[in-house]
Amino acid sequence: MPDWVERLDKTSYTSPSGKIFFPKIDLITRVGGKKASLHEILNKNIAIPQDQGNRVRRYPCDFYFTGNNGDTESDNFFEALHEKYTIANPGILKLPNWGNIRVMPFSEPTQTHNLVNGAGIFRISVEFITVPLIKYPTAEGLNDSEVTSDITELENTLNEANKNIDIDEPSKRSAFNAKIRTVVAVVKDSLSSVANRVDDINDTFRSIQSDIDSALSAGVTALEIMSQVNNLIRLPSQIADSTISKVQLYSQMANGITNSFVGFFNPKSDRTVELNSAIMYQSFSSFASTCLSEAALFTDYNTRDMVMTSLDFINDSEILSLENSSLIYQLLTGNIETIFKPDHNTNLELLLITGKTNAILLERSFSLKAKKTIILSAPSDAITLTYKYYKSVSLSNIEFFIKTNNLNDNEIIETPSGREIIVYV
Repeated sequence: MPDWVERLDKTSYTSPSGKIFFPKIDLITRVGGKKASLHEILNKNIAIPQDQGNRVRRYPCDFYFTGNNGDTESDNFFEALHEKYTIANPGILKLPNWGNIRVMPFSEPTQTHNLVNGAGIFRISVEFITVPLIKYPTAEGLNDSEVTSDITELENTLNEANKNIDIDEPSKRSAFNAKIRTVVAVVKDSLSSVANRVDDINDTFRSIQSDIDSALSAGVTALEIMSQVNNLIRLPSQIADSTISKVQLYSQMANGITNSFVGFFNPKSDRTVELNSAIMYQSFSSFASTCLSEAALFTDYNTRDMVMTSLDFINDSEILSLENSSLIYQLLTGNIETIFKPDHNTNLELLLITGKTNAILLERSFSLKAKKTIILSAPSDAITLTYKYYKSVSLSNIEFFIKTNNLNDNEIIETPSGREIIVYV
């Protein structure tokens, strides 16, 4: 018996509600391919293809049931194909060669009972499409160290792309140096106050800035300088914080880097300078966004809404980074022969890191207190209100209540009627 026959599995289908069927199938087929676009070059006999990823994979299937109860099995299977399918709860199709596949019916199922020719064979034809995993995976088995490792892996991916930066000519190096100084200024303005919290990190933060200045003057390679800037971006991300100020500053930095490139590109400018800047954009923007995720993970949250605010910062930064990457591609795609194509691996790793961070923080938020807003119907004071809602007048609870409600000195002594207060329960 050939080895491939021994590797065959039994065909099965599990519906979203958990019903399991074992239909027969003679021919298994799958259809895939690339998504691509062609950009015709004006007055030239060429076109530039752009790889836009893979099309969703499809599985056209002709199933059949036989035996004494083949008709009812066929009917039940037909009904199962009309259940509610979601990304979180798809069908599971197991085909002999390809194992378990997350799917949902794409075409209208066709059921045929031939009562004369081929009687006793009850057929159902349907085409499935694959269902992706949810964007934000479950947090089970995920932890901060895995995301940290992914960010380090992203650095390796970026280094491969950064090797394509060409600054051999003085004009190109000058433009490169100018963009580096702009990015470093954004990082410095946003993160200096974070680095200041830890003496050793602050010293290193300043030292890296000095090293970058020296490298720019000494004509060090673009790859080394890009790596130094990314080190500067990431350095303070793991500083412990009990507020979201660090997350907010990282968001400010990530968006500042992204926006520093907007409006810079001009298809009529020097082509190499433009392509260099596009590579620099994707490297710095994507890396800053992932370091924002790391900063959020190394934050000690007190309340659920703090987590949600951090997630807003993270997801908005990711969207801005990817949208501008696409915009830059569009700007640099015209009547030119060399174009910037956003690096697929970089974008994929950014999405995965963001997704894992969402999963971890959402899971973490379930154990935190939820925000509740109350309008006082009578005058009160900070101590009384703290005891009423937190069942303790410890100094930490009183400070937390005053801080979360921004009470001034008078309001601490007497909180007036009609005052809106926030408590976490």
